[in-house]
Amino acid sequence: MSTMQSTTTGPDAGTGVGASGATGRLRKLHLGCGLVTPPTWLNVDGSLNARLGRYPLVRPFARALGLTSSKAEFDKKVFGHDLRRRLPWADGSFDAVYASHLFEHMYVDEVERLLSECRRVLAPGGALRVVVPDLEVLIQGYVTGKFPAWTRDHIKDGPRADMLVKGLLMREPDAPRGGLMKRVYQSMFDFHSHKWMYDAESMRARFEKAGFRDVRRMGFGESRVEGILDVERELRVADGAGVVVEGVKP
Repeated sequence: MSTMQSTTTGPDAGTGVGASGATGRLRKLHLGCGLVTPPTWLNVDGSLNARLGRYPLVRPFARALGLTSSKAEFDKKVFGHDLRRRLPWADGSFDAVYASHLFEHMYVDEVERLLSECRRVLAPGGALRVVVPDLEVLIQGYVTGKFPAWTRDHIKDGPRADMLVKGLLMREPDAPRGGLMKRVYQSMFDFHSHKWMYDAESMRARFEKAGFRDVRRMGFGESRVEGILDVERELRVADGAGVVVEGVKP
């Protein structure tokens, strides 16, 4: 996931969808898509790595500057857009919007603006589905000392407070290091760390504040969106890795 500013502009952006609205079959919008890019969705990502997917010859220079260490190969058809800004599609352009493990990387005011934008670009009756890490599961881990298996890649044994803070992924324990370019990049586009965490109740409240109705907590693959398994991955939901909330535009 990421939200960073795009250099991709113009009516098509390699997706078949213009800034004025969805065209053809692409009536489903996937925000912060990362490497999950099914052809039946308009896949949007604003990360540096997504942009480098369009310009692979630039990647070695970005790596040399310390701006990325990723070797991931992004689909060149990913539509680049800064998700902190207004979405570049007309009202009612989509029947579904999906975002997985995106909102926790944004500040709350940015999330609330994006929720309003999602509602705007959805057609009446269209659904927004969001997956975020489940804060409740991490708090339970702190209380019981038993953290879920999906946290083991970044939570090591130690005092429970340390384990909880590491699980929140809010900040690294060490001060930022690197050259000037990397430090400027980190200060402007700090999208790797989490800014805010949610449980089902708090995410549902923000959906309702944005004007969504029939807001529900859902299970993996349980959705009013046709073809949701094209974009949803079980490892991002199972065992508390993600809490799923879905609402409908009236």
